Amino acid sequence: MKKSFIFALLCILLFTAAVSAAPQVSEQIDLIAANAELWKQDVEFGLWGFTVTDLDHNGRLEIISASVQGTGFYTYIKAFEVNEEGSALNDIYSGNNNKGNSAPDIMVSTVPFYFDKESGIYHYIFDDYIRNGMAENYQNKRAVSLTDGKWEETPLASMTTIYTDAEHYTITCTDADGAPISEAEYDSIADKVFGNLEQNEAEFDWQMTDNDEFSVLTTQQIKDKLNNVSNL
Repeated sequence: MKKSFIFALLCILLFTAAVSAAPQVSEQIDLIAANAELWKQDVEFGLWGFTVTDLDHNGRLEIISASVQGTGFYTYIKAFEVNEEGSALNDIYSGNNNKGNSAPDIMVSTVPFYFDKESGIYHYIFDDYIRNGMAENYQNKRAVSLTDGKWEETPLASMTTIYTDAEHYTITCTDADGAPISEAEYDSIADKVFGNLEQNEAEFDWQMTDNDEFSVLTTQQIKDKLNNVSNL
């Protein structure tokens, strides 16, 4: 019993030391603001948004910017994390931002997540919705995690809706392996995959802007906006 207690205490101390070693939040915000050219979105027309968070709870902040573009509602993401020294931003987004590849619809205020205590990984459940014209709608659910400084996405399920006219349509759902599932199973797929893990909900604040507005902001104004959305 004594050895178990000492081991548990040591783990807590090591975790506390790792978190406390991270730069102060204000210093990280300064760094993110100074590197705004890295994470700003290139949107010719329309709005884009950004938020500050800590997806992996390691004490080092991430800046995420996102935009939804075109009639297909494709989402594009840029994401960076403050490095261990607090001296630079590491590009953590491993997704494909080429045209025709849509990222998760991340610009939401709340998102469910599942925490794996053994691995220390947080799995955030996002949807993605795109369409091809008025007759074809495509949705999917993905688990997003930040593992070893890299953005990871795990496909969970997909849903296809095809309209033959305004009142008639067919819906097809499949799991990550392509096996048919029902709409109810699609909606609850995260519970099936991660149901044995601790579940909770994360909140995000998004600052919406556009290229013209953002281009004239001073570094201090960018800092103020980052502080407004950090919740940390």
